[in-house]
Amino acid sequence: MTSRSLAARLLVSAAGTVFLGLFAPAAMAAQSKSFVVGWFLQAAHSYEGDCPEGINPLPEEMFREELKGVGVPQEEIEKIMAGFMGGSSTPETRNAIINRGRVDGKPVNAYNYPTSVPDVGFHEVKGKFAYGFNLDGKFSGKDYEDPDTGEKGVDNGYWRAMGCNLNHRGSKEQRPTEWDLHWDNNRDKMPAWLFTITTEDFSKDGPVEVTFQKALERITRDANGYVRADSTFRVDPDPRWKNTPLKGTLKNGMITVDQPGEIHLSGDPYMLTELDMSQAKLRLKLNEDGTTEGVLGGYIPWLRVYYVYGSSGYSSESMIGTDLPGAWYALRRHADAYPDPKTGENTAISTSFRIVGVPAYAITVAAGED
Repeated sequence: MTSRSLAARLLVSAAGTVFLGLFAPAAMAAQSKSFVVGWFLQAAHSYEGDCPEGINPLPEEMFREELKGVGVPQEEIEKIMAGFMGGSSTPETRNAIINRGRVDGKPVNAYNYPTSVPDVGFHEVKGKFAYGFNLDGKFSGKDYEDPDTGEKGVDNGYWRAMGCNLNHRGSKEQRPTEWDLHWDNNRDKMPAWLFTITTEDFSKDGPVEVTFQKALERITRDANGYVRADSTFRVDPDPRWKNTPLKGTLKNGMITVDQPGEIHLSGDPYMLTELDMSQAKLRLKLNEDGTTEGVLGGYIPWLRVYYVYGSSGYSSESMIGTDLPGAWYALRRHADAYPDPKTGENTAISTSFRIVGVPAYAITVAAGED
């Protein structure tokens, strides 16, 4: 690729705004800024009293209840749990815990067959506040109020299902352990996620479009371990990850997407195999340092979320502290959209993520082009 063709494909610079209409009539000129996703985390909002039934027990207690529930004698349970030392448990204990499920009376892997273990019942978040959006246009007793915007009728079934786990507790200032670990471990390995904001003039209020894209390259880090700013990424030309721009407004430095759309981005099995979000809404604050941050909400397939947990298996349970069959039951119970036409069970769950954008350059390439 020549330097001239590279320059012609330059879409945006978050370090300095580029006019996409340089070669078009002045009336059609627009400004765009691109960002690479630096953080993508569950939008946690924990506070005293939001889990009136208490925080879910740590795995050791859950294991005992589940082993008892499948008929393991108490004496055998005590023998199994005597070797439980988290990630350093004895091989016999690890094997017994992993295969604590029962199908036709025979031990099976509880992560692959979560219904082979009884539902011990995760406590659910019953507080008033949670981050997100009113996705269904309705107001019910299970809806929340967004603590920042005051929007009522907020749908966030994922937070209701998982927010009373200790490793999911967090806030805007304190990242939840579960998602912090998954995202930070995988952003070095998976292709970067990008988004581009386009408007007529960033110095004025008006309509905007936000387009999410998948990069061909991975992120790199600076000396402090943060995502390096002003890096250049090639947009993946694969049509599977070509997203229609989300439409919204820019007002007083805040971008609000209020016309729901869809986002499809491939990820990583340990984080999300694919971000497959329907009825997506977004709000972003443009910061003076060139970064942006906000909340992205919508519906995602709940089984994809379970796979994040189930694929990590015993290590996630014993060291991070999420009981996996319990997560499966909780996610299924609080799924709230897109019912299966045959079973009637909901296949998607409402959720919200905290997203941080770091200034970047995005360039387009043709399919098969290096």
